[in-house]
Amino acid sequence: MPNPTISIITTVYDAKDYLPRTVRSVLAQTFRDIELLLVEDGSPNGCGALCDELAQTDPRIRVFHKENGGPASALNVGLDNARGDYVGFVDSDDLIEPDMFERLYDAIRANGVRLAACNADAVDENGAPVPGAGVKTTQTGVRDAMALLMDTFQTGGFYGLLCWNKLFDIRLFRDKGVHFDESMFFGDDASELHRVYDSENVVCLPDTLYHYRRRGGQMTEAVFPPRKLDDLTMYWNWLCWFRQRPERAEYYQWAVAWYWKVFYLFWCQAGEAGELPALKEQFLAHKKHLDSILPHILRCPHVPGAEKARAVLFCAAPTLTYRLARARGQAKKKEERS
Repeated sequence: MPNPTISIITTVYDAKDYLPRTVRSVLAQTFRDIELLLVEDGSPNGCGALCDELAQTDPRIRVFHKENGGPASALNVGLDNARGDYVGFVDSDDLIEPDMFERLYDAIRANGVRLAACNADAVDENGAPVPGAGVKTTQTGVRDAMALLMDTFQTGGFYGLLCWNKLFDIRLFRDKGVHFDESMFFGDDASELHRVYDSENVVCLPDTLYHYRRRGGQMTEAVFPPRKLDDLTMYWNWLCWFRQRPERAEYYQWAVAWYWKVFYLFWCQAGEAGELPALKEQFLAHKKHLDSILPHILRCPHVPGAEKARAVLFCAAPTLTYRLARARGQAKKKEERS
C-alpha cells in the first residue's frame, strides 16, 4: 500500500475493555488516508491478541508487539515505524470526533504551519462527562508554539503538555532528532515537546475534538504516585534549556518560578498522602537543583515576596518548613469551623 498521509499511534497496555471502541473512533475518521499503529507494550491481560484481531478488520491497522518498557518506549516504536507525513496520538481508552484529524490537517495546510492543536474534554469509565476536567486554550489561531509552554507556567494548564490533542508534521520529530525519554513514566509525552515547539508556529482550534477518559485506579489518578516526580525532571530540563537561550529570558524566569512552585507543591502533596518518608531520598536528589537556583528564585519577578522567604527557609530546612505550613493550615481550618 502507498504511504498514508497521517499515521496515528496508539500505545496499548491494560486497555482491553476500551480499545475496540477507541479503534473504531479512529477508523471512522472522515480523513481516510490514515494508518493506525497499535503498539502493544507487553500487556498481561490479552491486549496483544486483541490488537491482532482488530488488525484483521481493517488493512490500515498495523500491530507492533514489544516487551513492557513503559509508555515512552512504546511511543518511540510508533514514531520509528510511522509511514505518514503527519503523526497524531490517541490513547488506548480515549475517543475522538470523526472529523478531528481532517480539521487539524486542514488547519495546518491552510495556515502554512507544521503543527495544529484542539481542545479536549474528559469522560469517566462509563462515558459520562467529567465537569471541569477538560483541556482547552482561550488563545486560538496561529501563535508561537513555545507559547503553549508559557501557558503552563502562567496558568498550570495542560494544553501544551499533551501530544494527543495535536497533529504534527513528522519532520518535527525526525529532523530534530526527537524521541521520548524512556526513563519517564509521568510526563513522557511532554518531556521533549520543547524541542518540537522550538522555532515553530501552531494553529489552535477552538473546537473540542478529543475525549479523554479518566479511569479510577489509573496511574494519573493516584493521590501521589512516586512516578510523579518525573515531572520535576521534565520541568528542570525545560529550565536548563531556556537558560541556554538568552532570547527566551522571559521563559527562563517563568520556568524558575514554576520549578519552585511545583517542587514545594509536590513535597506538600507527598506529605499529606503519607508518602514523604518513602520518597524523601528521591526528593533530595532533585533538591540539589532547587538549591542551585535559589538566587534566581530570589530575583525572579514572578515569585511573590512571601514565597521567596518560604523558598529560603525551605532550602535550609524543608521538613521544618512543611511542618510549619501544615500547622498553620490546620489552625486556619479550625478557626474557620469555630
